Amino acid sequence: MVSINRRQFMAAISATAFTSMGTPAYSAMANEELRVVVIGLNGIGRTHLEGFPLIPGVRVVGACDVDSAVLGTRAENFDKKFGYQLKKYDDLRRVYDDPNVDAVVLAVPNHWHGLGTVWGCQAGKDVYTEKPCSHNIWEAGQMEKAAQKYERIVQIGIQRRSFPHLQEFFREIREEGVLGKLKSVKGLYLSRRASIGKPEVAPKPLPTVNHDLWCGPGSTKLERLRYHYDWHWFWDYGNAELGNNGPHILDLCRWVVGAEEFPTSVTSVGGRYAWDDNGQTPNTHILSYDYATAPITFEIRDLPTAEGKRDSCKYRGLSYGIVVEGEDATYLGFDTGKVIDHNGKTIREITGDKGPDGGRQLHRENFVKGVRSRKTKDLNCSVRTGHLSSALCHLGNISHQLGEPIALSSLPERVQDQPLIAEASERMNEHLAANGVNSQTASVQLGRTLEIDPAKEVFPNDDAANQLLRREYRSPFIVPEQV
Repeated sequence: MVSINRRQFMAAISATAFTSMGTPAYSAMANEELRVVVIGLNGIGRTHLEGFPLIPGVRVVGACDVDSAVLGTRAENFDKKFGYQLKKYDDLRRVYDDPNVDAVVLAVPNHWHGLGTVWGCQAGKDVYTEKPCSHNIWEAGQMEKAAQKYERIVQIGIQRRSFPHLQEFFREIREEGVLGKLKSVKGLYLSRRASIGKPEVAPKPLPTVNHDLWCGPGSTKLERLRYHYDWHWFWDYGNAELGNNGPHILDLCRWVVGAEEFPTSVTSVGGRYAWDDNGQTPNTHILSYDYATAPITFEIRDLPTAEGKRDSCKYRGLSYGIVVEGEDATYLGFDTGKVIDHNGKTIREITGDKGPDGGRQLHRENFVKGVRSRKTKDLNCSVRTGHLSSALCHLGNISHQLGEPIALSSLPERVQDQPLIAEASERMNEHLAANGVNSQTASVQLGRTLEIDPAKEVFPNDDAANQLLRREYRSPFIVPEQV
């Protein structure tokens, strides 16, 4: 195992080399093969493994995963599809030590995003990091510093930023007022999930997994039956549904109002209902963010429309997406959408080329463009952009974690001075009742309303909230104070 001291030493040498090469050396890359390794091969990682080779001038040279079974299967399938063998790595540090790698794709769990990106930059690699940008707010700042210090290109995988039709339409909303003055923006993620269960005996890691390396910065405690994916619902590794699908939705919300800084406050209401399982995070959640242009709210429901059903809820025809209320018209959509008038009549369709793989291929191509040009401004979702949207998820979770449990029946009275939260809470109560939740006996976590300094990205006079801007790290997997 490579020591941290050696890695830092090599990073320092690399940084000196990059500085001495200067801009002319980078321009030569436009005519060179870009050698990519995908790190993390489940789910989205598999699609990256199959998508990057389709970009002219890009060659995926390796694959990395802590699960030897997943690594073997993905490498074998890649060979069958593309006709050549990948170099296999079981530790991302081996990838960073390899001088024959130019860029890495981090499709690893959230708790690895910050450290994996910083290490990648220190090792002289360009980095494509999946959403959310980071596991906490402080990490994102370290990622941005590392990208700047080592002159690395870092793209965050919030791919709708690469949709030309949304780029143009959102510009029209902000600059031309095609919806009139904005009144509010509502984000929605109403998609049914199932309980993750409660193990009767302590689970053990999969025999094919390097559990210590998988856990990295987080604890090694294991409380889930399904090893892969269900980590999302534990604070040590994931960021709840809010940090899972929230970055995509909240990015659209922030983008459409043109907010390029933190909100001035955040409020949260939610809880985990109907499931008797080990999950720690809310499956029903309401968030509110104050921005000068227009307030943003976000509603999450992982339960079906009613107890016993296997469907998903809808709001104005959407299970996920955004509703942008303007004085003249309303936009409803996600990848595509429509503009309706006050009578609900469609007056305009918003459509365009999304490219393959849910838009990720367009985003991959944009990353490669940035790598070729060596210009962060060419990226559609830089660390800064991804951070501002992911931070909304972290802010909401901090509000939730610092909240207090109150009787669900008392919620209407407690939020009556917040009209948008009150309206959403009324729908939430009806939804929970339909799922068998007794409002007279159930409780809800009323999050702390947190005031935010948008410029400093801290909570003024709130030490408890500020402590949650970062986490405790498990040695040696520590995001460094000085990158």
